[in-house]
Amino acid sequence: MPKWIKYVSLSVITIAIGFTIGYFVNQSINHLSPEEEKLLEQYHLLKDDWLFGNEQDYLDDLVSEGIISGPADALDDPYTVYTDTYEEQGLGTDHLGLGFTSHSYDGGLYVVEVHDGVNQNKLQVGDIIYGCYKNDAAYYDFTSHSSSEITEYLRTDVDENTKFKMDILRGNERLTIELIRGEYTEKYVDVLQEPTAENNMSLVIRINTFLGEPVTDVIDTINHYSEIKISNLVIDLRQNTGGLVSQADALAKLFVKKDTLIYQFRNKNDEITKESYQRKDPMFTIPHYSLIIDDKTASASETFTLAMRAGTDCTVYGLKSFGKGIAQEFKTFSDGSVVKYTSSYVYGPERENESMYDEDKDADDVLCIHGKGIIPDVAYDSDYTYLQNVVDYTDSIYITEQEGEYLLKFLNDIYTDKNFPSKYTNGFRFTDAIEAFTDIINQNYQQEYQPFTDDGLVSKSINDKIIKESYDAYLKHYDLLTSLSL
Repeated sequence: MPKWIKYVSLSVITIAIGFTIGYFVNQSINHLSPEEEKLLEQYHLLKDDWLFGNEQDYLDDLVSEGIISGPADALDDPYTVYTDTYEEQGLGTDHLGLGFTSHSYDGGLYVVEVHDGVNQNKLQVGDIIYGCYKNDAAYYDFTSHSSSEITEYLRTDVDENTKFKMDILRGNERLTIELIRGEYTEKYVDVLQEPTAENNMSLVIRINTFLGEPVTDVIDTINHYSEIKISNLVIDLRQNTGGLVSQADALAKLFVKKDTLIYQFRNKNDEITKESYQRKDPMFTIPHYSLIIDDKTASASETFTLAMRAGTDCTVYGLKSFGKGIAQEFKTFSDGSVVKYTSSYVYGPERENESMYDEDKDADDVLCIHGKGIIPDVAYDSDYTYLQNVVDYTDSIYITEQEGEYLLKFLNDIYTDKNFPSKYTNGFRFTDAIEAFTDIINQNYQQEYQPFTDDGLVSKSINDKIIKESYDAYLKHYDLLTSLSL
């Protein structure tokens, strides 16, 4: 049998069984309908009599996964997932590694976040790693490798005894810093600015995730400045894709006024299955709150934002949020396997006498922003988040339409004085855009970079500069939006 037929057959079988076995979980065999009996007979035929059934010990696992993945894939629900263990759901904040998050930058790695645990006091945000020595191996020059190759090198053939001597640029100083692999915890909260007269006594913090226990860190951070009268608490939720609604609920209750609705869960029948209100006075009373959101702000972050809009003197800045207004629950089976499944729509409060959208389906006091997002009170004038994408034009002379448009949009947004066309034409193609960018880079850096290799591919040096220039622009917009919220 050809492999593709075998794989397609298994996929069809898995989906078919997946749609059916769930019917039998809570029913006695004597109460099955004729259709259900037929489906169960089909399952046993596959398991007991099918030529390949006895040879595949994992048929039951395929069936179990198919119960979830079949309907979830068919109905485009990426949040409903079956795994063999809870850990495989990927909801933990404890990890094993070098303890930092990075972004490709100028051929190296730009340190975006330094986490708590291993190596936490050695690196700084903004460090650029250009290469390393792994134990006694020769120097590994990051600028000569792709980002995927660098990642693979840092992860392969390493243990707790592996030592990395990192070649780092910090400001204008070149340093060598030794890192080891070990345990670390994702950093929940960063202090971006302390309250000073220059920023109108604003405390600016970034909450990176609603997994783990960020609420505890927020309390500790604010209490650290208890002797200073904070006039504005700026909470940066950009790139925060969410986590636990319980953490969003607890965090909102630190600030919102008494009797504020935090959230409602509603099932497929529009019945309220769970809701939470602020039942007491908040722990902190700060005159004003500013929230910063973008197109990656999602889920629990949006739940928190809606509660803050309604329950505090709050201004929301930035870009329209992602729009994930659904919640998931977990079911653990006797064998330890776990399914995370979408169970509810999440509703949040609207401000008094205000409707963000014309829902016409409620009393104008709650709404669900699923598929819509939260509209900021003060919209940022640039949709800048695409600038943190990493493009690689060095592999092939054939690029996708999206990759080509990325470069042209980037050139128009960053080099506004160059009057680049808004669309490619026969008179201005992708290769012309690369050559124009190379001219800019050679002038700005006083270099003689070549736009293409002898094979007609985009040169790595120019591709690295595209990534660097775009990420520099992203960071600049990031800081400008922060300043707008002060």
